[in-house]
Amino acid sequence: MQNQTAAYLTSPSPVTLIVYRKEPYQYFAVFVNQTREQAEDLFKQKYNLQPEDNYEVKEYENVESYSVTEDGELLVNGSYK
Repeated sequence: MQNQTAAYLTSPSPVTLIVYRKEPYQYFAVFVNQTREQAEDLFKQKYNLQPEDNYEVKEYENVESYSVTEDGELLVNGSYK
């Protein structure tokens, strides 16, 4: 499992990860300082999702750094959450 490039935040912040899988692709979207509702609304607008499309939402608090792994997990502050 490889990690993507890490992102470092200027202060501890809430982070929302949305994982959308539609064969043969996977889409990962990371939202910082957004509520879950704001993140989902922006994600739905960007990817023009249909009502039958499913995605997974994961929320994290006090994130200082993160990277997204290929399997859709978030490595937060140097460890898996």
